[in-house]
Amino acid sequence: MLNPIKWLELELKRNVTRAILDTEKNLQNKKKREQKRLRDGRNHVIYYFHQVDDPYSHLCAQTLPLIANTYDVEIKTFLVPSPTKEAAPEPDLLKSHSLEDAKIIAPHYGFTFPSVNDLPNDKIIQMAQWAFLCMENQSFEDIIKIGDLLWKNDQSSISDLFSEPLNEEIVDTTLSRNSKLRRNFGHYLGGVFVYEGECYLGIDRLSLLEKRLTILGAKKDEKAEVIQRRSSDVRVIKNLGLEVDILWSARSPYSYLAMKQLRDLSDKYHLKLNYKLILPMVMRGMKVNYEKRMYITKDCKRVADEKGIPFGNIVDPLGYAVERCYSLYGFAKKHGKEEEYLRAFGQAVWADGTHGYMKNNLKKIIESIGLEWEDAEKDLDSEDWRDEVEKNRKRLFELGKWGPPTMILKNKDGYQELVVWGQDRIWLIEEQIKMMQTRIN
Repeated sequence: MLNPIKWLELELKRNVTRAILDTEKNLQNKKKREQKRLRDGRNHVIYYFHQVDDPYSHLCAQTLPLIANTYDVEIKTFLVPSPTKEAAPEPDLLKSHSLEDAKIIAPHYGFTFPSVNDLPNDKIIQMAQWAFLCMENQSFEDIIKIGDLLWKNDQSSISDLFSEPLNEEIVDTTLSRNSKLRRNFGHYLGGVFVYEGECYLGIDRLSLLEKRLTILGAKKDEKAEVIQRRSSDVRVIKNLGLEVDILWSARSPYSYLAMKQLRDLSDKYHLKLNYKLILPMVMRGMKVNYEKRMYITKDCKRVADEKGIPFGNIVDPLGYAVERCYSLYGFAKKHGKEEEYLRAFGQAVWADGTHGYMKNNLKKIIESIGLEWEDAEKDLDSEDWRDEVEKNRKRLFELGKWGPPTMILKNKDGYQELVVWGQDRIWLIEEQIKMMQTRIN
């Protein structure tokens, strides 16, 4: 049981976070920043942070000349290092995942990524960093070229891009300085765009920056947006007996945000959704730094607002609340209400300001989905869920992933058709289903 001091701490965090995420307040802050920019006579300036060995950064680099051609903006580029352990608790898995994911999504956006399977070694990474710093009158095409050569492991061609011997001290000093600047802006990864105090990570969030620039009148003529995802279509939708396993965490706001989207997808394509619980990363011994926590929270609010999902009045369920949530999951599943239960719990802690560990609140959640609390209470604080959750954790790592939500699309025979990580890739599940529909039709 949490003591009163812990309750007060959670309430303080709830109120502070609610103020930070206040939509109207943030709109006013943006307006004030733009007014100051105009008073100062400054152009629209985008700060772009590039990590040479980050696959997503290579995709972002391909957007730079397009952004410059589409919007009246100045783009300043900065070379940054790989994220710290606190920002990327499983760096090797992140690198492997990013490579495969970037190769898959690139064609959908009209971008390219070399058909490679190997990650670059430290030597060529450092050479690429030095080439980035040495190129006089550096163009966006130069950045793209360096990336292409890096991913093709063409050390000889990269070395041709600089005339002076590699200076490790200059590289390290520059990386450290730019990393500090990135941290001051509130981020921790490569492939990040920053405009007037707001960070936009990768091509997944670039459309939000485009909308902002368009509203501000920075768009040139009637040019098309840079980010336009290509999507296939099907005329007839058949029930193919597909299932999606969702490795889900009660402390993951992205897991909560994924639920409505997955339900919509399920209703459209007759999917069976199987929720599999995993412990939050922090409860598995992984550390998360301040910049990451803050960016994720703000980003989730943007996604939620865009998709019409309640979010922002948050009581962090870390620890006891997660454990109590999981102890009742089996009861809800026994009655065929597991999805409704997790969605109700998620909305309670991420949108309604509910302390998820309190018995009265759990009672309300159970009753809100049409179940009897007297029956559910018998399972409260049981430990029966732990073995299954550990089994799901092992499966997560076997898939080469480490965080929720991770989703596995399976065909009627139980074969894995696709494995994706993050609510940002639900559209990729749909594209795979469309392809399967086309194949059948």
